[in-house]
Amino acid sequence: MPAITVRGVTLLPPRDAAPTNFKILVSVMANDLSNAAAAGAAGDVVELRLDALSILDAPNVQNVLCAARAAIGQDVPLLATIRTKKEGGLADLTDAAYGELGTAICHSGLADLLDVEASTAPAVIVAIQQQARESGVKTVFSSHNFAETPPTETMVNTLTDMVRRGADIAKLAVMPHTPADTARLLEATAQAAQATGNDTPLITMSMGQQGMVSRICGAAFGSCAGFATAGVSSAPGQPAAPALRTALDALGAMLG
Repeated sequence: MPAITVRGVTLLPPRDAAPTNFKILVSVMANDLSNAAAAGAAGDVVELRLDALSILDAPNVQNVLCAARAAIGQDVPLLATIRTKKEGGLADLTDAAYGELGTAICHSGLADLLDVEASTAPAVIVAIQQQARESGVKTVFSSHNFAETPPTETMVNTLTDMVRRGADIAKLAVMPHTPADTARLLEATAQAAQATGNDTPLITMSMGQQGMVSRICGAAFGSCAGFATAGVSSAPGQPAAPALRTALDALGAMLG
């Protein structure tokens, strides 16, 4: 799969990933858009965490997407995410309801990318993918483990399976308990990149303070982007966007 370009921002496959072209995604909780403009200015892509809404239905989601777009402007890509409780988020939805919202988001034309939790029922994912393709929306298949860092082989299989199922971008986030856990996440990223022909953009991270280094050096192992904050963090260990940019620039200069 080639690089993914949305609104002039390109997310690169592992063969081209480097600190100098690593993209920063800044998360905004949809129940408070007061920092949305700052997020758009600080990062390359804005992630809108729709699961923060108290009323999670298609009309309200569309209204909030419109408001977010107005706040960040027309040049910044928008990633729509409904993070469910089983994946560490706030939304308590059946797979069917999750699928209905996902297809509605795609059909609205208001999001450029859509997070699709890989643990969702396969038939629901297929329906979302179909609408996404018809609407020109890129899918970010995601998998999260807030308890531990699985065996390296398991992480590699998780990433390669998402690619096999047609993800435009595959995302994996895990929780480390030791420095070795973070090292294994980076190793799994490199192995998955090789296993998928270095051809599909990957986003991987080890969460929390223990895993912070993975958010800085992940590009050297094949990850194309990482998450940062311009206010409230949406996951453990997210650095401030300006600090991450500075660290990436320094690493890029050292690596040449």
